[in-house]
Amino acid sequence: MIKKFYWLPVFRKFIPADLETWMENLASEGWNIDKLGMFSILRLTFQKTEPKRYRYVFDMNFSTSYRHEEYRQTYEQFGWEYVGRFNANTFLWRKEYADERPESFTDIESLKNRNKRVRNSVTAAFILALISVFALAAGIFVCAFVGKIEKIPPLACAFAFAIPLSVYLHRVIRKLNADLGE
Repeated sequence: MIKKFYWLPVFRKFIPADLETWMENLASEGWNIDKLGMFSILRLTFQKTEPKRYRYVFDMNFSTSYRHEEYRQTYEQFGWEYVGRFNANTFLWRKEYADERPESFTDIESLKNRNKRVRNSVTAAFILALISVFALAAGIFVCAFVGKIEKIPPLACAFAFAIPLSVYLHRVIRKLNADLGE
C-alpha cells in the first residue's frame, strides 16, 4: 500500500477551514487518512485509495456537560465517520458525499464558536510562549551578571526557539481574528 506523510500539518494549516480544505483536496486526489494515531498532530499518514469526495471537519469539544460518548454518537447519527482524535478534545470527522458539500455546523454561530475555541487555545499557548521568552531573557541576563557563563548557551538555544514560536502563534491569532471578523 502506498503511503504519503506530512509533517506538522496541524501547525502548517492551523486555521480549521484551511486544514479541512487541504485534506478534502488530498482526498479528491486519492489520498485519504485511514485513522489518527498517537503522533498524528506531528505527522499525518495518508494512504493511496480511490479518489473520494470527503467533507472533513476539525472540531474542538471542550464541553464538560457533553460526554465524549454522547458527542461521538451525535455526529455518527448524522452520518459522520469518526476518523480519530488529535488530543483529548480535538476530533477529526469526515463524510463522503456526491452532490452538495455537507456542513457539520448548522449555523454561523456554531462555526464562529468553534473558531473562537481554537483561537482561545492558541492564545493560551502564545501567552505561555511569551512568558518563556521573558523568563529566558531574564535568565540569560542574570547568568551573565553573576558570571555563570556556562549556563547561557542552553538558555540562548531555548530563547532562540521561543522567539519564532511566539511570532508564529501571534500570526495564527491574527489570522483567526481576521476569519472571525474581529
